[in-house]
Amino acid sequence: MGMKSVYEASSGLDGHMILNLLEQYRIAGRIEGEHLQGGMGELQALGFVRVMVNEDDYDQAKQIIREWEALQPPDETNTPVPRDTMGIQLFFAGVIIGAALMYWLLKTTAG
Repeated sequence: MGMKSVYEASSGLDGHMILNLLEQYRIAGRIEGEHLQGGMGELQALGFVRVMVNEDDYDQAKQIIREWEALQPPDETNTPVPRDTMGIQLFFAGVIIGAALMYWLLKTTAG
């Protein structure tokens, strides 16, 4: 009986979290590739960290992971900045840049 990849994690920590979830349902598995992350520095794992389970447990493990993912809150990191907030940020950036330029101009012409 062979092992099959049931989940590609973004880090070793994520892989262990999924493996612990599966173990709660008495599905044994292992993590492969988590030690490859150290050689990549701060870069993402790029799918090298995988949660492996026995082929017989694959379908049940996939279903458990799908149900778990459905309960997770949406990822807020890729949410676009609302237009009104973006305008305020650009305004303040302009004020700061303008103040810095005025200071620089006054300092160079006075000296």
